[in-house]
Amino acid sequence: MPHNDLDIINNRFEELPEDPKPAQSSAQGDSKESVDEELDLLDKVLLEANSLKELGNTEFQKQRWHTALGIYSEALAALPLRPLPKPSPKPGSNPHRDEFSDNEDDANDKKDPHPETLDHDSEPGSSIPASLQSSNDPRISRLRSILNANTAACYLKSEDWQSAVQAADASLKDDPNYAKALHRRAQANEKLGTWASLQSSLDGRSPLPFCPSPDYNAISKLPEVPPGLLKEVKASQTRLPPLIAQRSEADKAEMMAKLKDLGNTVLGKFGMSTDNFKFTPVRLFISFVYYLLVCL
Repeated sequence: MPHNDLDIINNRFEELPEDPKPAQSSAQGDSKESVDEELDLLDKVLLEANSLKELGNTEFQKQRWHTALGIYSEALAALPLRPLPKPSPKPGSNPHRDEFSDNEDDANDKKDPHPETLDHDSEPGSSIPASLQSSNDPRISRLRSILNANTAACYLKSEDWQSAVQAADASLKDDPNYAKALHRRAQANEKLGTWASLQSSLDGRSPLPFCPSPDYNAISKLPEVPPGLLKEVKASQTRLPPLIAQRSEADKAEMMAKLKDLGNTVLGKFGMSTDNFKFTPVRLFISFVYYLLVCL
């Protein structure tokens, strides 16, 4: 083979370029920049909310409960909302159905351009970007729990017991074992003074499904409870049972009195009263139903 032909063959292999490194796509670069921007914004949001929390603490220590409450509320408004849990599958639906066969569900989803994905305990602050209007970041959850518990403390000082219960409820959504929130909710329920709230403040048991469940007994089982708080909880565990029994009897007596008044109203149409009968709530209820069905 001529020398020139060999040179041509060798040059073919020597001049092959190296495999180029895969270039980062524009979309990947934009995505990374977007994540970095969100992290920076999240840090700024945390810094702002923490600064407001410290300012609120200062006002609280000065016994300016309403001023502190307003500042804590402002700090909460600066934080992203708590995402709602995903809804459970519809009864009878097949969770393993082929996603490409869900045309009807997709069409229904398009009818609601604003699906419910946030916990609407409060509206998001106007300064929060759309990408941060909900967050599962543990720092956000912890701070939100503390702020709501501090709000509950303000309501306790203002003797707004029901609002204190609701604020403690919101705190415990982010941290179910937060001792201060449990304690403040228990204190507020004890002040409400009803049988259900007293029972709930002790051990969380209540006949009403919508009743909050503060729990002195649960606090006593938490690890690393401050000694002062634990002492107060134990005192409550001793003090509450007789109060609950007393309140229960008072509520029963009140209910019976109302039923008797109702029975007298019904029987009065016939010139009678509950004194003519052996008075029981069941008899009164039957008389009332009979009156509704026959006499009206």
